[in-house]
Amino acid sequence: MSSYNTRWRCAVVSFFAANQERGFTPDEVVASLEDVPRSTIYRLLSQLFAEGILRKTATEGRKAVFQYQGAECSMHMHIRCRICGRTEHLDEKSTRMIERIVESSSGYRVLDSTVFEGICRECEGRNA
Repeated sequence: MSSYNTRWRCAVVSFFAANQERGFTPDEVVASLEDVPRSTIYRLLSQLFAEGILRKTATEGRKAVFQYQGAECSMHMHIRCRICGRTEHLDEKSTRMIERIVESSSGYRVLDSTVFEGICRECEGRNA
C-alpha cells in the first residue's frame, strides 16, 4: 500500500471516527472528503466494512449507509433516525433480550446485531 493510500485510509477512518453518531452514504463521504478520489473512497469503504471497522446497513431507498463501528458496537443493537441519520446505541441488556425473543420465535441463532430505524424526537417535533 502506498503512502497516498495510507493517508487516504487515515482520512476516511478519521472522518468516521469523528462522526460516530451517524451513518453516511458513499456519496456523502465523497462530498465530505473532496481530496480523496471517489474510487478510492468506494474501495476503502468496502475494505473497512470487511475489516469490521465500519458497519454497513441500507436505507429505505436501498442505499448503503456506513457507520464507524468500534469493537464495542458489535455487542449491541442501534436505532437510527431515518430523517437526520443520528444513531443511538441500545444497551447490551436490551440487545440480549431482543435477541432471545427473536431466537425463540424464529428458530434462528442471531449472529449479528442490527440497526432499527425510526424518527428521533427532534425530527418528530420539527415535522409535527
